[in-house]
Amino acid sequence: MANWKKVIVSGSSAELAQLSLSNLTTQATEDTVLVINDSGVIGTRENAASSGTSGTSGSNGSSGSSGTSGADGAAGSSGSSGTSGTSGADGAAGSSGSSGTSGDSGSSGSSGTSGVDGAAGSSGSSGTSGDSGSSGSSGTSGTSGADGAAGSSGSSGTSGTSGSDGSSGSSGTSGSSGSDGSSGSSGTSGVINVTNSGNNRVLTDIDGDSANAESQMTFVTDGGTTVGGLLTVTGDVVISHDLTVQGTASFQNSENLLVADRFILMASGSTSVGDGGIVVQQATQDYGDAFAYDGLSTERWGVTSSFHASGSGFTPDAFMATVVVGTGGALPTSAASRYQQEGNIFTSASGDVYIYS
Repeated sequence: MANWKKVIVSGSSAELAQLSLSNLTTQATEDTVLVINDSGVIGTRENAASSGTSGTSGSNGSSGSSGTSGADGAAGSSGSSGTSGTSGADGAAGSSGSSGTSGDSGSSGSSGTSGVDGAAGSSGSSGTSGDSGSSGSSGTSGTSGADGAAGSSGSSGTSGTSGSDGSSGSSGTSGSSGSDGSSGSSGTSGVINVTNSGNNRVLTDIDGDSANAESQMTFVTDGGTTVGGLLTVTGDVVISHDLTVQGTASFQNSENLLVADRFILMASGSTSVGDGGIVVQQATQDYGDAFAYDGLSTERWGVTSSFHASGSGFTPDAFMATVVVGTGGALPTSAASRYQQEGNIFTSASGDVYIYS
């Protein structure tokens, strides 16, 4: 069953169900050895397997039998660690300085007396301001006396009467008559009779004397170069509304296609899921290599060859792998289901790499 499998890279941690080693080389010394604890964790240990001395071989018996091998010597004990030195004593803290004494506050000054109200005049003069209180010695400033009341405003004068209208001026004299213009040239003979006239129409000749005002341009022939149905435009064409091509649209460009749009909407008329993509023609007309989206089955981008451009669906030969970048402590199982497919990759924030297979 396919699932996420961790890729072992330098510096990563892994849990393996089985570990097999082959083609190992013999080492001259065994100062550092590989050990496995009861939990299955692999590590190294120094001087963990120093061999004892070999015993002496036994002497041959009278009947020529071999002597027994001597027992292995006991492993030497490890040296004891040295004791740590004692730390020096801390120095004594200095004494704090004494605080200064606070200064005396000054006494407050007496408040000033309020000024008297001014007398009301015809255009009322303002009352005089009251005298300011004298400042207290070394204390806060005294409050200012109150302003005198403003006198009342004088009354406004009456408006003058409007003047009478002036009399009308006399009429001017008539100008002299202009001279006669020269006679116009005679017009050419002939009148074209227009049928179906109206605004925003194109005149088409009928028989040399009559014309029809076409509201729509219709070419009734098949568009060949030997008949009258080919429309040739030598300048730029601007179409402000929809352009509908019911036949085959052919584009002949002298340079590569340049598209200013940042995004291209394909299969815009679709109302259901389906396949779609780009076909690059190769040796055979309308056949080529396709890069497309398989929306009907795998919902993945893929490639295939020998694909006909008129097809409505395709079966990929291979798929495009996607990389899901996890954030925080997210695991690969948190990826969207559409990305949990063979060949896709998940990278965690801790640097671990997983592949779905």
